[in-house]
Amino acid sequence: MRSQSLFACFGLSLILAGALGGCLPKSKEWTHPQVASPRKEDQMFVQDTQFCEGKIGAQPQGRERDAAMADCLTRLGWRRQE
Repeated sequence: MRSQSLFACFGLSLILAGALGGCLPKSKEWTHPQVASPRKEDQMFVQDTQFCEGKIGAQPQGRERDAAMADCLTRLGWRRQE
């Protein structure tokens, strides 16, 4: 009985870790040439993405939203990686 509980907890923790892994910044297609530290760049990207999403709002969808996000990030100094 105890081993089943431990196995269930272990499985649940793996599922939770996978779900939380989705919350971390994904490998981004943007880079900021003025930020040397990859860790700081990741933090800054999350902040700038949230800022841009707040500025854009919920109305634009699809390609319009992608274009608005790209424009906002570009204005903040970000460049697409090749």
